[in-house]
Amino acid sequence: MGALYDEEEELDFSFLKQSVRQQPKGAAERRRTVEGSRDKKANSISQSRQVQMIQGINRQSRTAPGSSRQIQARRSRRGTAIPKGDKRSRAPQGRSGEVREIRGKNRNGTGRPATMQEKQAMLAARKKRRLRRQRQLLTAMLCILLAGTALVALWLRQEVPEPMRETGGQTVSQVQAEGTGQDFVWGTVQGIPESQFNGHPEWTEDFLTISEYSRPGEPLEEVKNIFVHYTANPNTSAAQNRNYFENLKDNHDVRGASAHFIIGINGEILQIVPLDEIAYAVQTRNGDSISIECCFKNQNGQFTQETYDSLIELLAWLVSTYQLEPDDILRHYDCGGKKCPLYYVDHEDAWRILKQDVADRIAGLQ
Repeated sequence: MGALYDEEEELDFSFLKQSVRQQPKGAAERRRTVEGSRDKKANSISQSRQVQMIQGINRQSRTAPGSSRQIQARRSRRGTAIPKGDKRSRAPQGRSGEVREIRGKNRNGTGRPATMQEKQAMLAARKKRRLRRQRQLLTAMLCILLAGTALVALWLRQEVPEPMRETGGQTVSQVQAEGTGQDFVWGTVQGIPESQFNGHPEWTEDFLTISEYSRPGEPLEEVKNIFVHYTANPNTSAAQNRNYFENLKDNHDVRGASAHFIIGINGEILQIVPLDEIAYAVQTRNGDSISIECCFKNQNGQFTQETYDSLIELLAWLVSTYQLEPDDILRHYDCGGKKCPLYYVDHEDAWRILKQDVADRIAGLQ
């Protein structure tokens, strides 16, 4: 489109001056009033928009996470509602007046740590609680262990029920209960320490019944000698001789006959009187000696090899147990002159060999 006027031509604005002059009086004043009302209306619209923007921001802040109303609602559910009229989000105050966390809640109002320091503090607290529980568990286990050890020690120190021993087909707790004055000593068997007694040669206990004819039940206070006898009945067994002593209480054939041991022809050893009681064997030495009866076959009274071997073994154990010497072994003949045991009275050299065999056996046991 071409130009509407020539740029070189001078414009004539006289018509504007004429229109101004032709305006009635007061028109300019009215124009200024209209223009002012327009400015006021524009300002009013601007202020209204600003108010609407502020209200919108406030509504967003009310519904935003972590706002004071939401914090107040959450704390109300926990029983820590904020009083009405207080526009600020409140938290319990400590003694120092600073805002503190409630029941593990952090400063951001949630249950999660807000900062790395808080995370580290939480982990440290958990570690401390775990260590404390472990220490408590170890302490409890240690207390249980100590209590169990104390109970075991107390149980071991308690007196063991008094052992019962068989006497003459009866079981009694004390020799005194059967008419003797000797009490049973703890840790001993037949008056001998248990450890020593358990090392005795193999024998069978078949005690006589307590009676005034064979086993009086009186205590044997000490042992000075061991006497060797023979039964004087050839070809009889240890059991047969034991029954002979047992029957004396009924038939009264002899008053006072017995021994502590009887060794049979085949070497079996039968104990018929306990070692802590006297036996009726050597009339004047019953109170301080132990007697052994030996069975035999031949009329000369010589023992079989089996009987001899068992006799050597039993004599060696008795000598060691009572801390005697082989020379403390005597024949019945050595106290009273009775030819018993017959073979060893007639053969002195055989008797010396017997005691030497006992000494050799003791040396072999040491």
